[in-house]
Amino acid sequence: MGGPPPERRAGPGPLRAVGTWRASALRALLACAALCALFWWLSRAPGGGPQLHGQPLASRPAPAFTGLRDTSGRRFHWLAQRGSPVLVFFGYTHCPDVCPLTLVRLSRILQEIGPAGRRVRVVFVTLDPGRDTPRVLRAYLDALLASAIGLRGDPASTARAAARWGVRFRRVDSGGAAAGSRDYWLDHTAAVTLVGPHGRLRARYGYAQLQAQGLLRQDLLALLGEPRGAAAAR
Repeated sequence: MGGPPPERRAGPGPLRAVGTWRASALRALLACAALCALFWWLSRAPGGGPQLHGQPLASRPAPAFTGLRDTSGRRFHWLAQRGSPVLVFFGYTHCPDVCPLTLVRLSRILQEIGPAGRRVRVVFVTLDPGRDTPRVLRAYLDALLASAIGLRGDPASTARAAARWGVRFRRVDSGGAAAGSRDYWLDHTAAVTLVGPHGRLRARYGYAQLQAQGLLRQDLLALLGEPRGAAAAR
């Protein structure tokens, strides 16, 4: 006597196979859309953006210049600079070579960029507030880079600002100078720091990098959203 036939399991019929394929395709499409959205967000987020030629810095808000004021006595606010790349340089007006040459180089780069260069801000922070009065500092910048913002403060505020920006400096008295003499020079970090349009640190450029052909200019054009060949076409 034969028992009931064994139960058979139904295999994936044509309709079920089509449904499985559609579900897999939908999952792949959603995953692709999620990746595209992630890449777009990273490119738009503060700290994202093009690869730069300078030494990369950890993306963080640019340090405040607490206790410093410009040559007109006003405070400097980073919010007022949003949308503009900012180049920050610490130096002093009695510097015999590196400081004036750096400012002249920055002036030339901004000229090479063309009209878009007016959107770039340059901030010069004096490390020598004893000799660099507001009047002296303003006259110095007017002669080398008139659009630059000059900042100064008392010695304590200057030292704090330099430390926040990773700038080292020390006073070196000239041979035979008496204590308290104004005949001295400053040994200091000679680097320009680039702050992006979102107010975050992006890169640092040493003196040799600033002299390299077109590197900072290309980086500024990239941050300004212009083609890298725009300056050459003008």
